[in-house]
Amino acid sequence: MMRRLVGLVTQLSAACDSAVTVRRLADVACRALVDTFPGSLAVVFEREPNVDTLRAVAGANMPAAWQMRAVHLREVTAIAEALRDPTRVVQLAAKRRAGSAGDPAAAPSSMHAFCGAVPDPTEPLYVLLFLAPPDHAESQLREVAVEMTRRILGATAAITAGDAERSRTLSAIYHAKIEWERTADALPELVGLLDRRRRVVRVNRSLERWMLGTVQDSIGHDLHAVLHPTCSNENCAFRVTLNAALDELNEKTSTGFELNDPTLALDITVELSVATDPSGEVSLPWQRVAFVVSNVTSLRHVERDLKTLNHTLESRVGERTAELTATNRALRDEVARRRDAEELLRTSQRELEGLSERLMSAQEEERKRIAQDLHDSVGQSLTAIKYSLERAQVLARRQEVKEAADVVESAVERVQRVMQEVRGISMNLRPAILDDLGAASAVTSLCRDWHEVYTDIAIDTAIDVQDIDIPPMLATNVYRAVQEALNNVARHAGARRVEVAMRLEDGTLAVTVQDDGSGFAINGDVRRLVDQPELRGLRGLRERTERSGGRCVVSSAPGRGTLVRLEWPVLTGTAARQANARLN
Repeated sequence: MMRRLVGLVTQLSAACDSAVTVRRLADVACRALVDTFPGSLAVVFEREPNVDTLRAVAGANMPAAWQMRAVHLREVTAIAEALRDPTRVVQLAAKRRAGSAGDPAAAPSSMHAFCGAVPDPTEPLYVLLFLAPPDHAESQLREVAVEMTRRILGATAAITAGDAERSRTLSAIYHAKIEWERTADALPELVGLLDRRRRVVRVNRSLERWMLGTVQDSIGHDLHAVLHPTCSNENCAFRVTLNAALDELNEKTSTGFELNDPTLALDITVELSVATDPSGEVSLPWQRVAFVVSNVTSLRHVERDLKTLNHTLESRVGERTAELTATNRALRDEVARRRDAEELLRTSQRELEGLSERLMSAQEEERKRIAQDLHDSVGQSLTAIKYSLERAQVLARRQEVKEAADVVESAVERVQRVMQEVRGISMNLRPAILDDLGAASAVTSLCRDWHEVYTDIAIDTAIDVQDIDIPPMLATNVYRAVQEALNNVARHAGARRVEVAMRLEDGTLAVTVQDDGSGFAINGDVRRLVDQPELRGLRGLRERTERSGGRCVVSSAPGRGTLVRLEWPVLTGTAARQANARLN
């Protein structure tokens, strides 16, 4: 902002030295205003003595039709108000009225008008009209620019009026200079001029508010010495950057830089602009450079705070996004887990239905087998015994005692065989030793009886538990599991040796049945045996074990035998033994 005002005043000051007429100075002033505020237009009107008619005598960006066109005061409200009160600058929002494009009264639409009479000791003869697009932020700056321009034009008009008015002319110049200095001194920025030797020739009183000394003491020193009065470092960042920027002005008309100055403990911006010559042109090499030093510390603090806040918000957003992502992942995992659980539940339901069907089939098969055993062995034996006893009865009636005794003796032998057969059937249904002694003894007896049947398969037993160590509710399941495992070895393994072991391991009853048979391709999960009919016995073994709270693990490989490991959690110690003893 200040750089633009400084440039404007510099052009006007230079024009005052060379302009010989008010119209010449008015042309320079209008051009300076338009250059300072792009998109605007400026016109100076001259009033004819004793009449209410004006003519445009100077301007910039002025339509050609306006040149020297007569305009009546009542046609341009802003000019009329400025002439009625020549002490102030009139501001109006220009409104288009009906008329031709060459009519000054028909100003461009949507323009903000600033109009001020050029000061005159007797009666104002010149009026400055400045039109620019509406911009509330620059309204005050534009008003100040118009005020300074009209006063400088007024001082020039007084000079050209003749020696009789010299004292008043000098007074007007002095007051214009004082008003300009007061305006510059009121600015918070440090504003001034440098000469060709890069020495300060003008500076406002912001220097004193910045606690950098007095204005008088700063004249003749370079800008680095003014801002860093105690600095003697040739490599000072401000000194180096300032000299580089001034060197750039040999090739361009303006430049600037920003610096965090540790000496001032401030963030500052420095704007440098080449001042124009009296003709309003910028010539190189430059003779004067206007500088504006601004304190932007507060702005940079706000920017840094905003960056910190933005970083914090981004971090929070990132954390929240990560939390939402984790929650979403957890939800997906939970959905997948529940889907797997539902699938497992459906599988278990199907298995339960299959198990129920197999249980009913097994029951029917067992009934059929028992009925067949009773019919084939016990039934036929009882029939033979009945016939033998009837034969002995007939012989006894005939007094054939010896023959009758032989028949009775044969019947007794048949009865003994029937008793053994019934005992065998009973053992298959429920071994009495299981109830009389316990699971450990029953498994030992099972292994012995099994070897008597399958004499070509050697069997090793390592029963390292006692009957009292196995709870009664597990006894039947342990016995049946070992019985099923041995039956699988006999039917499918093609083994020459099998080992049965039972032991307690850290509160777990571990039962293993290992053979050296042909084995098969599976490891661990016996659920994979569903579609292998020859190995469905292992599936039933797994179901029995899990139904009683245990676990079944099968390890096998082709040609390397099979290991079945059954585990049930049990209580150990004296208290457990006593509880099991009471239950047994």
